[in-house]
Amino acid sequence: MSYLDFQLLLYVPSEQYEPCRTFYEQVFATQPFYGWDEGPEDRGVKYDLAGTKLVLLTQENPFPSGAVHFQLQVPTLEDIYPRAQAAGAVTREPFFRPYGWHMFRMADPAGNHINIYTVPTAAE
Repeated sequence: MSYLDFQLLLYVPSEQYEPCRTFYEQVFATQPFYGWDEGPEDRGVKYDLAGTKLVLLTQENPFPSGAVHFQLQVPTLEDIYPRAQAAGAVTREPFFRPYGWHMFRMADPAGNHINIYTVPTAAE
């Protein structure tokens, strides 16, 4: 089976759209490659993030089950952690998992939870 696309959809209330958009662009140091604006109840942007499309949108949420939880592996925490800290997003300071991952936790303005982690290389 061949898959062509994978998108992570983050539905946020219209009043949290701009704070979330600012959050993702500042903390992840990225810009959208696509967007639309049909008014406060139908707008969104798409970011290319680690080979996946992260879609931030305000529309009727067909799955109103609460916050999304996701992880993102980065080469080093030193680049992204200061931006997350400056945004007031850090919910758990950097720590090590027993299996070696170095990570911290943060949340976006809509309450979605994000783990940022590194994996040790064989040389470490």
